[in-house]
Amino acid sequence: MRTLLIFGAVTVVAGSALAVAPAPPSAAIAYAPNEDRVHLSWVDNSNDETGFKVERYDFTNSVWGDAADLPPNFEVYRSTAPSAAAQQVKYRVAAVKGTETSAWVEAEVFKPAGNLDLFHDPSRSDPATGAPPLEIPEGSGARAGQSISIQIEVFNGTPERFIAEGLPAGLSLASATGLISGTVQTPGVYRFLNGVEFDSGKRFQQVRYLRVLPAASTPVIANAIELPVQNVGAEGFIDISGVFADPSRPLGAWFFVGGESIIVALFDTATPKTVANFIAYAYYGAYNGSYVYRAISDFVVQGGGYGPASAAAAPNQWASVATLPPVFNEPGISNSRATISMAKSSGVRDSATSEWFFNVGSSNPAILDKQNGGFAAFGAVIGSYGLSVVDAMANLSKGSYNISVQGQGSGVFDDIPVLEAAAPLALGSSSLLRVESVSLCPPVVITIVGNSAPSVLDAGVVGMLLYLKSKGPLGTANLQLRATNLDGNTVDFLLPVRIDDKIVPGLKVLSLRSGKSSGTARIKAKATDTLGLGSWSYRINGGRWIKGGDLKGKTAVVSEEIQGLKQGKNLIELEVRDARGNRSEVIKETVKVK
Repeated sequence: MRTLLIFGAVTVVAGSALAVAPAPPSAAIAYAPNEDRVHLSWVDNSNDETGFKVERYDFTNSVWGDAADLPPNFEVYRSTAPSAAAQQVKYRVAAVKGTETSAWVEAEVFKPAGNLDLFHDPSRSDPATGAPPLEIPEGSGARAGQSISIQIEVFNGTPERFIAEGLPAGLSLASATGLISGTVQTPGVYRFLNGVEFDSGKRFQQVRYLRVLPAASTPVIANAIELPVQNVGAEGFIDISGVFADPSRPLGAWFFVGGESIIVALFDTATPKTVANFIAYAYYGAYNGSYVYRAISDFVVQGGGYGPASAAAAPNQWASVATLPPVFNEPGISNSRATISMAKSSGVRDSATSEWFFNVGSSNPAILDKQNGGFAAFGAVIGSYGLSVVDAMANLSKGSYNISVQGQGSGVFDDIPVLEAAAPLALGSSSLLRVESVSLCPPVVITIVGNSAPSVLDAGVVGMLLYLKSKGPLGTANLQLRATNLDGNTVDFLLPVRIDDKIVPGLKVLSLRSGKSSGTARIKAKATDTLGLGSWSYRINGGRWIKGGDLKGKTAVVSEEIQGLKQGKNLIELEVRDARGNRSEVIKETVKVK
């Protein structure tokens, strides 16, 4: 819908200026969730690393060895244990930027042997694979100022007591039951360690992230704009994205799909890595023109993965959206109806790249909150209208089609939504549902709830654009704009729109020549105006203006002989006024009189 123009020169910096090591990670913790695994967690302090390098210490040979190379923005490395037996395990991690490596940060843990397990539930199957065990997600969701209850889950036995370290302010642990409860007042992401003790001091532990959404808020007027006078007959769009804001949620996204708008509030405080990943794709227009390629009624609507292979490609010739490195999974916020989440590869919890899906089904939390380590819900649709658009997409006719993906070969895609009433045997040129654009915006839905002069002005809102259409009469229409946020709270802004005759009359000289009588000239000119003409005037050689006569209608031809010219060369100036007194440009012509 809008084009972002970036002005300025690109500066190329050569030599050692680029060779700057990234900031090292901090707060590294090694921990064992069971006897089969040892994990390493750290805090990512850099925003420009190209990845992380993890090494494990070989106590037998007293050397460090490669363990893993991870993408940027990661904060956990999960590894199977070298042995199920009790042993000391030590890791180190460094941030990498090109050829530069930050300082190493070390952490070690004594991994005991035992039957207890915080990472798997062996009695439940993973919904993604249908095979046990189910991997327990590492995140929990909450809302600022509201009651929180987090149960530490342990399997295969009973611990002596439950433990927790680094709990955020406002939370406490019941060590006998493993229930963490209380309230957290400030939204954000909190990392803590919870676990169990058994066999007189042995510990299995697991890092958990608490993702706290903001408390309920009310939108505010961020920029009380004033519109210039609009000319009668005007029609078009005005960007009003800067008028409103939500003080507790700075970020939103506007999906324009099939001519309809869906406004999404982004959970940047609770899922910052996922939101930053999504914003990167949206900012560079990666989703513009892509397909909504999967829709399942009462479940999900999915996109962000594919678009046409070219402008002239057949409907079944697709290209993948160019992807960034996988984003670190941020589960915890429930995949409830109306949320938007990141899609992942089956069985790989940290594999989300460009693809997103809207949650449509009410039973989605029971499936998606724990499947594949939990899916990261990073935003939610604002308002019932946007959700109705999502529902309509989910309920489109669907078909299975053989799709050729550029550079990847061909295969059958199921549940492709189509715009026909019934799925055709073959995709047509207008069968597929396109995402016309995804752009960043304030997280509010803007509507018009009042128009004081509908006879003067038609008005409507398309996403973040105000549509205006003059209906003919002059006057002022006071538009009452209303912004509604995710909490359903509103704020109104009164925007006067004045419609007036701003276009000056037009005047074109058709001919000017010496008259038949001495000291006269014959002039012929055409005058026009959008509403109606008033009069025309002239002056000779810089003298006083003389009214030539009245004009009627929107178009008139002036054909008059004017007097009072001198012999030789004369300067004639002409102007027209409309019925409201607006003056045309002064036209200057010369004529030679004999």
